[in-house]
Order: sequence, then structure tokens, then C-alpha cells
Amino acid sequence: MTKTGEAATPRLNLQDDESIMEALDRHKRPLTIGVIVLALVISGGWMMRRSAQIRESRASAALSVGENAYTTGAMAVAQQEFAKVATRYAGTSAGTQAALLSAQIFFEAGELDAGMAQLEAILKKTPKHLKSGVLAHQAAGHSLAGKHVEAATAYQAAAKAAQFKQEVDQFSMDAARQYVLAGQIEAARTIYTEIAGREDSPNAAEARLRLGELILKS
Repeated sequence: MTKTGEAATPRLNLQDDESIMEALDRHKRPLTIGVIVLALVISGGWMMRRSAQIRESRASAALSVGENAYTTGAMAVAQQEFAKVATRYAGTSAGTQAALLSAQIFFEAGELDAGMAQLEAILKKTPKHLKSGVLAHQAAGHSLAGKHVEAATAYQAAAKAAQFKQEVDQFSMDAARQYVLAGQIEAARTIYTEIAGREDSPNAAEARLRLGELILKS
């Protein structure tokens, strides 16, 4: 039932010997505190975002120093700069990119263990949208070491972490190739069959081709 008249009017609960103005002031204090707390939360959130932007900007600037050395062939300098960025700015996009480039230099030099250690060190701190790239690099490292089952597993993890369907299919195809190299034909066939059956996949034609090759080998 809807209250009308006096019953619908909110009442202040006056305490003993308390005036109406005192009661209003007492009710106003919690509201004021709430407004201050809300303002602090908003301000704190803005400051955190701004701090993250500044850190990302500095990381990108530091990364460019290593990239310049890399493009000119000064690999020792590039490796040193990438290592600093990967450590100092871990968790940023530039920090992750520096770690990937550092691992690539290790791989090219035949230092697979060092490259894999670099990737493992940054994986947990890698932003979600870049995690698939780190996992794919780990898969490449396993492949270079001749560990094709481990490479296939890492590629499948990269596919699971990927943000876009095209990436998912590409990493899945990479996993299937590694399974073939490992002699696990049925695992590869399962992946190829799933992708070949989807006309929306840009990898469908290749998947059908690979399935044909597996039939010829069997």
C-alpha cells in the first residue's frame, strides 16, 4: 500500500536534547565521508592508469634502443638492451617484446636453454593479449631442440591463449606439424580434420592438403 501524507514523509530520528539542525548535521557527515572516499577511489584509479601509461611509454623508448642495435647487427648491444627492458619493465607490452627478441637472439646463436629461460621468466608477467606469442616462441624453442611433442603441446597452449580465430587456427596447424614430426599421426590428423571441415578458416585448404599427405604416408 502506498503511504500518503504524514506517513510518506521521511523522519529524522532525533536523539535526546538534539535539535533538528544538529540531526541534519549528524546525517550529513556520513554522506560527506562517502563523497570523499569516492573521490579518492576515482583519483587513485586515474593515477594508476596514468602511471601505467608513463611506464609503458618509457618501456617503448628503452625498447627502441635495443631495436636500433638489432637492425644494425650489433647483437651484443641489442641483447644487453633487451635484457634490461625485459627485467625493468616486466609486465608491459614493450617488456614482453624485448624478452621475445632477446630469446630470438639466443636461439639464432644456438643458445636454446638461455632463450627458453628468458621466455619462462616473463611468461607469468606477460599481458594476456601477448601470452600466445610467448608460448609460440617456447614452442619454436622446443622444435629447434628436436622436442616435437613438447613443441606441439606449447603450440596448442598458444592456440588456447590466442585472441583471434585466425591465430588459433595457425597455432593449431603448427601443433599438427610438430605431431607429424614426432610420429604422432593421429594427433595431427585430428587437428587437420577439424580445421579442414570449416570453410571459414583460411587454413582449411592447407589442412585438407596435409590430410591427403598423411593418407599417402599411411
